[in-house]
Amino acid sequence: MAAEAVRVVDRPVAAAILRAALELGYTPLQARIIAGRLSDADVAKLPALLNLQLSGLTPPDLLPDIDIASECIVSAIKQGLPILLISDFDADGASAHAVLKFAFRDYFGVPEARIHSYIGHRLRDGYGVTETLTDRIIAEAPHPALIITADQGSTDHERIARLRDHGFTVIVTDHHGVPADGPPPAAVACVNPVREDSAFPDPYIAGVQVAWLLCCAVRQRLIQDGHLPVSAPKLGALLDLVALGTMADCVNLARSTNNKAIIARGLAIMNAPAARPAWQALYVATNCKGPITAATLAFSFAPVINARGRLDSALGSVDLLMSDSVPVAEGLALHFVEHNTERKAVQSNMLQRSAKQAVQQVRDGAAAITIFDPEGHAGVHGICAARLAESFGRPVAYFSPKAEGEHITASLRTVHGFHVRDALAEIAGRYPDDFIAWGGHAGAGGVTLKRDGLRRFAEAWASIAASALRDQRAGPEIVTDGPLEVAPSFAVVEELAVLEPFGRQWEHPVFRSHGRIEQVRPVGDGRHLKLVVKIDATGYDAIWFGAVENGVCPVEVGQTVLMAYELDVNTFRDTTTLQLRIRHMALVGDQPV
Repeated sequence: MAAEAVRVVDRPVAAAILRAALELGYTPLQARIIAGRLSDADVAKLPALLNLQLSGLTPPDLLPDIDIASECIVSAIKQGLPILLISDFDADGASAHAVLKFAFRDYFGVPEARIHSYIGHRLRDGYGVTETLTDRIIAEAPHPALIITADQGSTDHERIARLRDHGFTVIVTDHHGVPADGPPPAAVACVNPVREDSAFPDPYIAGVQVAWLLCCAVRQRLIQDGHLPVSAPKLGALLDLVALGTMADCVNLARSTNNKAIIARGLAIMNAPAARPAWQALYVATNCKGPITAATLAFSFAPVINARGRLDSALGSVDLLMSDSVPVAEGLALHFVEHNTERKAVQSNMLQRSAKQAVQQVRDGAAAITIFDPEGHAGVHGICAARLAESFGRPVAYFSPKAEGEHITASLRTVHGFHVRDALAEIAGRYPDDFIAWGGHAGAGGVTLKRDGLRRFAEAWASIAASALRDQRAGPEIVTDGPLEVAPSFAVVEELAVLEPFGRQWEHPVFRSHGRIEQVRPVGDGRHLKLVVKIDATGYDAIWFGAVENGVCPVEVGQTVLMAYELDVNTFRDTTTLQLRIRHMALVGDQPV
């Protein structure tokens, strides 16, 4: 799909981090992996960044407005006020919604009849506390009532003001960027770690973790006020939900002192014999093998949860996560897998249509890509933008007409060195009359524009990218950890597993090597390849997903290739074997430098 050849490049290794990791007792290979994901500026907090113990979690009392929010919630609980939960439609939002509802119902004693759930529809409402969602709440929700947002709300002052004026008290919990003029003043509290006045030292946590931390603070306040006993259960049992939302939202795992520990604990809960019905159901529905890992969450569970919110109401995702019946959860999970299959078909068609635009823009020298797809599905914008950004090595904004009205809407994804929200803020500052709504963070964002603002947006998007990325070589690349100095083996897999969980900015190790193709055959739907690749004198089984494009097999038996690969284990019929998961292959002599 890319207009340019993929470069294979090695990660730079931070010397101070390498030495510090060796001093902490990590093996040379482990230390090298660590030093490829951090910079020397991180050396002082290296032990904290590598700590997977829950005792190292940052306490909630450092979050801005946490005392105001918890006091307000405790007051609402004591008064018997209705509690309205509003969350984003993605997996982070759905997990946060479930965490809040579980906490209020099962830990704080709020009757379920007093808890009301609202999630905006991606197509009809769009992201955030939108006008249509606000209209619906005002028309049908009981009030006075307390509203708590999850994974949204920081940029929605006007709608929050309307809710306030109709008798609703609003608390915002979020992790997205806050406007330059501050959090929404109509909210009584905005609990968000990225606020400029935040003392919380970890700005990388997901929205679900913000919601969970608020619940921890509420529990403590209820105990202090005598509403709960000192022995009241802690909220650690909800960390499986926090882990799902954290992995799904692709937040930074490298520089967060909390995210890896949260995911590690969540995975332990998911793999326990009495795991939540949702995990049992998703495990079966997605044909998982072996233990649930961070990769399982990222590539199996999260896409299925996200697919529901992409194509339909995300309230069903909350129902799955909160189900207490395995058969019911299995029925929901299988239905969501069907949604995910539908999403893949929509995505494939959108990528085929948009690739031509992307190729032409790259040939014209654009530093960032803007797609306008008249037939695009807003629920699949983000995935398509991410795939195009990876394929073309440039930031991407993927636009389609909004389902209702005359506006256009987009999801934006980026490459290293380009901050999406900062770019959006700059463009909105230049052309404020073009913008209906926008928001995001460093790695991703969303925007709704007036249709005639598209050309101005595209020009500004490309101009800002050209400036921000002027010292980087444009184009797609595969980043590796260099050659593996020893032969691939189960022992190496176990050595690398010490550094789990892997995720965004703390990527699974990728190695490069020359090899010879010994066997190759298509599998699955014909787009994937099973291979035997000889490295030195040893042949290794390998799998290359999505290798075949337009029916063309990229390699043949007997060819010598430069390949980038991960070490993987494959379990089939109770037999586990070592295999290479191919990320990229290029014929020797064709690889750009």
